[in-house]
Amino acid sequence: METQDADDQEVFEIVDFTTASEWECFIATVEETIHEWRLSGERPPQSPLTRGQLATARWREKNVVIKFADFPFMLTHHSIISDTADSPPEESADTNTDYDSDDESKRLPQFLEDMMNRDNDFPARAHCLVRWYGAREMLTLAPANPRTPITCPSKSRLLLSSVTIAANNTNCQVPLFVQVHQGSSRVYVGVGLGSGVRTDFNMVYLKHPPPQCSHLAGLLDVFRNKLQCTVTSQPVLVSPVLVSVRFTYVLKEWPHTLWTQQPPDFDATLTEVGFSDLGKLPFGALSDPVSELHVSATWPCVSEDVLVDSDVYSDLDPVSAPLWTARLIAAPSPPCLLSEYLTEFLDVCRSNLSIAQVLGPAFLHDLDPDPDHQISSALDRLTKPAVPSLSAVVGRVRRSTHRQQQHTNKPQHQPTNTNTNNTQQQQQQSGSESGPIPIDILVPILNYLFPDAEGEQPSFPYQATLSQVPEWRTEDGDTQEHPLKSPLSNMKSSGSDGLVWRLGVSLCHVIHCLGGLAAAAHLWHEVVLELRFRWEHCVAVPGVGGGPPDLASTLLHQKLQMLNCCIARRNAREQATHISGCEDMEEEDEFFECEEEVEDEEDERSSSSNNRGGGVVRGGAGGGGAGWSSWDKPEGRLKRCGTLRLLHTGEPLYIPVTQDPAPVTEDRLEEHTDALLRLGTDSLGSHLRARLMSAALLSDMESFKAANPGAALEDFVRWYSPRDWIEEGGTEVGGGGGSKDSQAPPNPSSHPPQGSLSTRMQIPGNMWKEVWNSAKPVPARRQKRLFDDTRGAEEVLHWLGSLGPGAACCHLLPTVLHAAICRLAQERLLFSLPASTTPLPQPRHSNTLASVLNVIAQRATRLSRQPPDPDKYQELVEQVAEVEACVARAQSVRHKILGDNNGGGGGTGNGGASCDGGGEGGGEGGSERRSTLEDLVLRLLDSPEVTLEGGPRGEAARVVQRLFQQAYKASQLLDDSPGDSEGDGDIPGPGGSPVSELGRPVGREYLLRTTVPAPSPASRPLPHRMFAVLLPGEFRLTGAFSQDTIFCAL
Repeated sequence: METQDADDQEVFEIVDFTTASEWECFIATVEETIHEWRLSGERPPQSPLTRGQLATARWREKNVVIKFADFPFMLTHHSIISDTADSPPEESADTNTDYDSDDESKRLPQFLEDMMNRDNDFPARAHCLVRWYGAREMLTLAPANPRTPITCPSKSRLLLSSVTIAANNTNCQVPLFVQVHQGSSRVYVGVGLGSGVRTDFNMVYLKHPPPQCSHLAGLLDVFRNKLQCTVTSQPVLVSPVLVSVRFTYVLKEWPHTLWTQQPPDFDATLTEVGFSDLGKLPFGALSDPVSELHVSATWPCVSEDVLVDSDVYSDLDPVSAPLWTARLIAAPSPPCLLSEYLTEFLDVCRSNLSIAQVLGPAFLHDLDPDPDHQISSALDRLTKPAVPSLSAVVGRVRRSTHRQQQHTNKPQHQPTNTNTNNTQQQQQQSGSESGPIPIDILVPILNYLFPDAEGEQPSFPYQATLSQVPEWRTEDGDTQEHPLKSPLSNMKSSGSDGLVWRLGVSLCHVIHCLGGLAAAAHLWHEVVLELRFRWEHCVAVPGVGGGPPDLASTLLHQKLQMLNCCIARRNAREQATHISGCEDMEEEDEFFECEEEVEDEEDERSSSSNNRGGGVVRGGAGGGGAGWSSWDKPEGRLKRCGTLRLLHTGEPLYIPVTQDPAPVTEDRLEEHTDALLRLGTDSLGSHLRARLMSAALLSDMESFKAANPGAALEDFVRWYSPRDWIEEGGTEVGGGGGSKDSQAPPNPSSHPPQGSLSTRMQIPGNMWKEVWNSAKPVPARRQKRLFDDTRGAEEVLHWLGSLGPGAACCHLLPTVLHAAICRLAQERLLFSLPASTTPLPQPRHSNTLASVLNVIAQRATRLSRQPPDPDKYQELVEQVAEVEACVARAQSVRHKILGDNNGGGGGTGNGGASCDGGGEGGGEGGSERRSTLEDLVLRLLDSPEVTLEGGPRGEAARVVQRLFQQAYKASQLLDDSPGDSEGDGDIPGPGGSPVSELGRPVGREYLLRTTVPAPSPASRPLPHRMFAVLLPGEFRLTGAFSQDTIFCAL
């Protein structure tokens, strides 16, 4: 019993001796993937390929990693995305029942029909296997790691056998290819099975072609020998060999006159007076964005006996080809000015260095002001930021004698310390000249930023109003709405051609041309000094607009607007103080004698007030004018408030002169909001929050008491918030607060109306009552300022001075990108170009480059609402660079094809292909000719390959031939030795054939196909195809030869 229990508890290891090997597991995994992708079994016939479908259709790829032992492979399924989805296997099985068994046996696999299709011989853009074999669907097996290729022949045969077994077991009719050798060589071997047919796909890859394979006659011999001479043994049953030939000619060296755009030379032009290019960003490619032009002459699908091409003679002249096609090869990443400016600007934005770290402390302290001036301004310097004041730097660039005289022309802005000796001035100017920006270049830049310092007629004045987009004019000169007004109107930037706009553009110039980060630090330092000078001398900052800070603009623009507000408040305050002082002096000097009539009138008014019970007894003869006491004299009256009168005294109600609300920037507003939120939500926090927010209310109440002595809270409410006053016999209008500028409707009665405060004003502990009780009759000019302009200006200047060049450029990022987008829109050619095929944001409802720019502008608008981050702007800068390259490429093509400079392309208009078109430039024929060339330009930019209408005798072909002729003449002028030009010896030309007007063909392609029985004459006629490619340093021969696996013997 114990033995039996031990046997039951023993665990036997089950060994399955039928376990598959690693090779069998690999085949099973391939089969499983084929079933999962629904590629097994018979398939219904698909519609034939249309002309050019392989090049224009969208392709779909599916990938899966399959391991053979520990070696990973990538199995990929390539297929055309058709309009109708593939049917599932079940439906496919039902559909196949409609066909007869005889039809099924006669119908060839789909890849064999595609292989014989004549409308897609040389697709312009397709997978290499699609180009060589013409298949619309295929499976490829390649090493997952490109660094571990399959170079062993035995391994290649093992893999090919494995996929053949998998295709046979699953009845997969999709051809399978295995990549061997190095990935760059693109060598594949494959197999295709289905309907009793096996097709082997083989390939020959050599560096140089064998002599017998360098012409069509030799390739026909190779093709026939591969078919084991079946064509010659059964001439009656054999179809003739169809041949398609394509010769490609490449134009690489363009004449120098076709692209003459030169980069701007700011070192030479910035010193000129009135240099206008400083205000706009540059645009265009520095080198030709079009590197090559490929022209292909094609002889499509002709019989083998029509063309003669052997080692002794060839009649394959491109002029006799019935089909000409052309394609452009764009230069990879051409250097463009706008993209370089933006990229370098982003690099500066990533810098965290301060001005002192960039320029050095010696640069900031290279000045030696007058010692007497140092002592006199010692107390002023205690409250100044670290940035030195321009008023203490008399000999600096902005305080030169020339600039000083210009400011002294304005009496109200006359600076101090104008007596400066020439020796000190020369010493201090030498300090400026030691900076990264020379003084003869720095002065024009500063005059451009602050044009009011030049005098009454500045060279570049600011517009009266700043808009978000520049003025847009048509070619006829008419003003129209800017095409980007809608997306850019909400961008958090600054006004077009304002101070911030000009500062951003100027920084881009100095960064690119005058020293990078150091030049940016120098210019920013000078701008801060100029702003300090303007505050100390009450000179307004131009180009930022008036009024409080616009929270819809950048923070830097808001700071400059705040500085302007401080300057305006300071001017108004000092002017009001001066006028008030003069009035007080006049009142002390003059004596007014009271008349008896006035005294009687005042007595009657006082008695009537006492009879109403609410009067205030005013002083006697010792008081001020009109019977008011010296301590109860009304002050700060603006005007009467209609016919309203005070409730208790019956005096007219006057609107007081109040303090304007304090301007605030968004950073200060956020700090104030955070401070209020930190107070909490309890009763104490709410009370403190209300007290903090009642500063403006207290100021208005004090001004109202000073202007209306004897007034009550009800009088203030009638003026400040009329909706909180309820007339007697009326209803309460509402509890909302009104505006202090609103006025009640005139009351025709001479007696004050009777009424009461609203419900919310009578709540115990109402803040308005508390503030009213604590308010004293103080006019606005004697109150504590709600907005301390001195402190506000010093905070702004300290904030500006603490910014390093990188931080300052970060705040300018939205504005610089705004200017770059508007600069792109100035190229009118952009609005007629198709969207690029490169990775750009593709709009949904349009495929034009203008719609792409619109999408970029929308993204820039959304990004401007976020804190400036250079990394987030990197993608937008790359997209702007791609649009610039597209426009520059279009300008280059237009200049080459049309021979003009329309659309803003570089060059002088000389040397274009159509400049010497004879007498065809005028009249109806010239217009039609130009329209044809315009269409050719657009198609070259939009399509990978275009057909030249009219073949070699069409207008487009003549323009292309002229380009080749000009290039040939230019090359002969540069190098007269024959045979030394690039590419002449790469491919031997046909024996005995003269070089055509297009030169020697750089690439030659031969496509041979026929339908013959194989492997025996009794077999079914099957398609066979061979494709030969001859390129410089490359010879490739691909073959697809079919065999009948059912009738394979005699």
